[in-house]
Amino acid sequence: MQQNTGNNRKQHSKNNTAQGVFNCMIAENKNKQNTVLRDYINKVSKLHFTGKAESPEEIFEHTILYKVDIIFWDIHLPESNIIERLKEAGHHPLVVCIATKPEQEKQETDADIFSYLYKPFSFDRFLAVINSIKNYSNSTANLQHIKSKNFLFVKSEYKIIKVKFEDILFCEGMKDYTQIYLKGKNEPILTLNNLKLFASKLPADEFIRVHRSYIVSIMHIDSIVRNEIYIDKKIIPVGDSYKDDFYQVIEANS
Repeated sequence: MQQNTGNNRKQHSKNNTAQGVFNCMIAENKNKQNTVLRDYINKVSKLHFTGKAESPEEIFEHTILYKVDIIFWDIHLPESNIIERLKEAGHHPLVVCIATKPEQEKQETDADIFSYLYKPFSFDRFLAVINSIKNYSNSTANLQHIKSKNFLFVKSEYKIIKVKFEDILFCEGMKDYTQIYLKGKNEPILTLNNLKLFASKLPADEFIRVHRSYIVSIMHIDSIVRNEIYIDKKIIPVGDSYKDDFYQVIEANS
């Protein structure tokens, strides 16, 4: 990973959100677009270049450390579910994929792509993508401003049910549905949202994905025994691919 220069860059990155600046990183391993992209980023006053990463794990660590908002991602770089892991950790960077049109059609990526920059790309095309990101960010910020911080409304059959986050014990995914188990309730609420979509509606600092079929409330965990979570008489397994992130959260709260 490209090393950043000292504490000044770290401090600048931390203050960027309040200043309306987007932290940007480049994810590639052959330096094909690094020079051009960095030059373009530096030309736009509301963009800040935080560095370059060459592997999915470096991307994960760099994004968290520097609170990256935009990742310029070479389509040839393996994705390895890093974007999904970042979202589960509470980070939602926008991915701009760097590719030719034939490469896009030939090679699929698991990452959620906000937009494409087709090689070779001009500064005008780069600026058009950035303006789209700014417009999207502004509209999202307005929605977040009016969204409640302690509950959400859930559609279940013919009802719309108010659910407080503090009452959710855990959620279980069932293909296109999610079962929401609540404190003091014998039966779960069934809603037509898959687990991935429903997880995006929950506060990332209060809930964590621990299995491909389960999200748990950190506050309601009673105990953990041999990679099994006990919540209100329910035993929930911790999936192998979720162990590291889960135990990091447990360690941070120990």
